Amino acid sequence: MNRTKFYNVVTNDSIEELDFLDENLSNFKLSYSPGYYRVNSNDIWRPDLISYKIYGDVKYWWILLLYNGIDDPFNDIQTGDIMEVPNILDIYTFFKKFKTRL
Repeated sequence: MNRTKFYNVVTNDSIEELDFLDENLSNFKLSYSPGYYRVNSNDIWRPDLISYKIYGDVKYWWILLLYNGIDDPFNDIQTGDIMEVPNILDIYTFFKKFKTRL
């Protein structure tokens, strides 16, 4: 899954813009129990590393941030924070349902 392909193209005042499905994230539902991850000191400023530790791939960092309501990974993630981690199957299901570009 490529983050740059996870969007709709919308036209606003005759200008094409990218809608990164922020509104569709409210439709994200968990069918599987979520996991939890406690942030350690090596993870600070590294949401990609957290994604790699959880999913074995760095490309899901942005989903973790959006799901946990983190707007600024440089200031909003602290050592000891516990992040709720969606099951990878829920992410795949959501992506298949709402993706618009290949």
